[in-house]
Parts: sequence; structure tokens; C-alpha cells
Amino acid sequence: MPERLPLVACAGIVTLDHIFQIDTLPTSEGKYTATGHLTVGGGVAANAAATVVKLGGASSFIGCVGDDDSGDNVLAQFADLGIATDSMQRIANHSTPISFILVDGAGRRELVNFVPDDFFTSANPWFADDIGDADVVLVDCRWPAGALHALRSARAGGVRSVVDVDRPIDADPVTETGQIIDAATHLVFSRTALTATMHNEHLVDALRAAAKRADAWVAVTDGEHGVSWIEDGRVQHHPAVQVDAVDTLGAGDVFHGAFALALAEGRRERDAVRFASAAAALKCTRFGGRASIPGRAEVDALLDGAHPTAGQVSAPR
Repeated sequence: MPERLPLVACAGIVTLDHIFQIDTLPTSEGKYTATGHLTVGGGVAANAAATVVKLGGASSFIGCVGDDDSGDNVLAQFADLGIATDSMQRIANHSTPISFILVDGAGRRELVNFVPDDFFTSANPWFADDIGDADVVLVDCRWPAGALHALRSARAGGVRSVVDVDRPIDADPVTETGQIIDAATHLVFSRTALTATMHNEHLVDALRAAAKRADAWVAVTDGEHGVSWIEDGRVQHHPAVQVDAVDTLGAGDVFHGAFALALAEGRRERDAVRFASAAAALKCTRFGGRASIPGRAEVDALLDGAHPTAGQVSAPR
């Protein structure tokens, strides 16, 4: 019997992304011409799930889509990737979240996201209890009730959990997002999310404050400046891998998915950061959001120094 693949259960948002490649981002009202276009599934936790699979692991996704063609599309893409969707819900009389994204020649992007006002409040968070035999659970904060259910199920089962904190949240323990912080074993913030959440613009001070606030391993991704985390009471740092960025869309999602997979494989956090940084950097070298997530052989080659971009970075944002 073949050995079981490490399984990461992901809970959060899935979107249908409309990505347009453009020479420069608009600075004023007008008509602009795109040089490329792609429609592909997106979403924070959803992209992390896709990353896990593309890097050789197994993933299930817990989330919601509307009862529309976009929902059919993203579910079909999950099926093509082999991501289990037994715990997905279709929200009646709602449209699936969508994003409109512009990516310029330097890899910078502008994003407009639409989620119906009552979309997640119409979802049943008990679906998120179904983490199965996951080795690691990963959530974003777009569906707080679902994230909290998944994290509590993970803690009850002795399963490690990763929260992708890519936007500011309320860290007060009485709030839903504050309870998410308390339920997780690993918190990985973006720089802007960390400094705003902790109300401190100094990155190291904000990181220390977050580590003091949470009973969890805490890290922050800072783009081309790499990743920092607290280990044994000290701030540790891993530099980003230098690459020529073409499209940074989804790089943070890829980092989180790769980090969760590395934990599921039994790696320690320091090694998981190195693996995830390489995966996120490679994702930035090509256009296409989720469509440009690298495969395992390419990431391993970069880490071994055999990839053409070895020695060069772009880290997750």
C-alpha cells in the first residue's frame, strides 16, 4: 500500500480571479489596454490548498461558493487539482466572491475584491469542524466563524494549525478574531497586518508584542526583506530569495501553503520557513496568480542551488 501523503486541511475564502497583465498600473481615469488575461481560482486559503497539492501533498478545502457559474468553475478547478471538497457549501441565491486584478510589468498589483455582504454569515461554520485526519490545519480570517471552528477542532485533536493573517484583525480576546489568535499554534502575519493589528509600526516590537499576546509560534513576512519569527525568546530572520518579480499575486498564499505542508512533513519551523520562502519566490517569477505556483522539483532545485534563480529573492507579501 502506498504511503499516505501529508494532508493539510484549509478553511477560508475561495474566489474566481480575473487577472489582467498591464504595462503600468493606472494613475488616473481612462481606458487601458491589457497585454495578457487569465481567469483562475484564487482566495487566500484556497491558493494555499492548491500550493500544498502542487508541492506534492494532499489537501482538503472547507469553504463556500455561490450557486452560480463562478462557483461551478472554482469547484471544477479544485477537482482538477485533486483537492477534496466534501466540506464545501453552496450558498443559495448568492454569487461566488470574485476579484479583479491588474498586474504591471514590475509585478506590482492592484486588486478589487467583491464578497456579498452576508455571504459568510449565511454559511454553516459547523462544516469547518470536519478536518478529517489532517496533519496540519490552515485558515485565513475571511470567514472567522469557520476559521475558529477549524482551529478548535484541530486543537482538540492535537493537530497543529497555521493562521494566514494577511490583513489587520482585532486581537482582543473577546472578539472572534482574537479567539482565532488564541486557538492557533502558528500565526504568520504580513508586515502591514502585524503592525496594524499590534498598533506598532516598529516591526520587531510588533512581532514581540504578538508573540507575547499569543500562545503560539509567531512570524511575519516582509516582502523582499524576508521573514522574521520568535524562537526561544529571540528574533530570528531568513532573507528572501532574490528573483526578478513578474507577478507577486498570491505569493503570501503560496508561502503559507508551503509552510503548512513542511510542518505536515515533520519539518521544524526554521526549515519550513526556508522551504516556503523558496516556493513563494519562484511563484513571483511568472504571471498568473494560482496558475504560476511552482512544483516540488523546482523548489527543491532552488534550495539545492541548482535552479537558475538560486542565489537571487522575492519573498511573500
